[in-house]
Amino acid sequence: MINERLRPARLLRGSGIEIGALHRPLPLPLRARVTYVDRMPVEKLRQHYAELADLDLTAVDVIGSAEDLSAFGSGSLDFVIANHLIEHLEDPIVGLKEFHRVLRARGLLFMCVPDARVTFDRLRPLTTVDHLLTEHRGGRPAVAANRRAHYEDWVANVECSGVLGDLHRPDTAAGPEGLVKKLLDMDYSIHFHCWHADTFLDFFRIACREEHLDFEVLDAVDTTGNGRDELILLAGKRPSAFQRMRAKGWRATLKATPIGPALVRARHLVSR
Repeated sequence: MINERLRPARLLRGSGIEIGALHRPLPLPLRARVTYVDRMPVEKLRQHYAELADLDLTAVDVIGSAEDLSAFGSGSLDFVIANHLIEHLEDPIVGLKEFHRVLRARGLLFMCVPDARVTFDRLRPLTTVDHLLTEHRGGRPAVAANRRAHYEDWVANVECSGVLGDLHRPDTAAGPEGLVKKLLDMDYSIHFHCWHADTFLDFFRIACREEHLDFEVLDAVDTTGNGRDELILLAGKRPSAFQRMRAKGWRATLKATPIGPALVRARHLVSR
């Protein structure tokens, strides 16, 4: 199967970052230079996440997080890659704002977001746009007030639900409440939020409009129909017409013009 990530990734160029690459960094074209960012060095990542212990993890160049990219100046990057990351953010709008801040005009944001329908989040209620906007506008106190509820949802509908399969043996000796406390004390990075492909796109567009972020969706691929588990999203910060054309392909761009359909038909006849 052709990796659907590679088509939008071909547009990445210049200097950028990938946040939380872990064992699956995005393959990049030669013209792209990447710095890897994570909240812990590799040794601590292995200690913190037992499931990563035997995997070949990407070396971490800069310690940071999606909510705090202060190691990078405003408008200093050509691209940001954040795959299977935004669902781990308690306030994903803060992450979107940081991505927007560090990107130059015409910078690109590449994200892959798991679809709850085909992942271990399938028993959980979907995160609503209103919930995220309300938390964000309430600031840290509003986010903190809901933190335990997110962990309780995770423990009930993921850890203790059986969706992780026979190989997963949750530590339930102290009961669900004990497991919630353990994960909270660890600051374990759960999926705080979950979406379907279409509901994430709704959230992304509404959040950008409400928070005045100049992101435009250039490409969006729902891979669940191909047996995979994610939405692939490419967005541009005030993208150029050339970037729009390259993301959509020349045929789609041409068809959108007033004379496009006639020109496409003419080219098809000539090629025959």
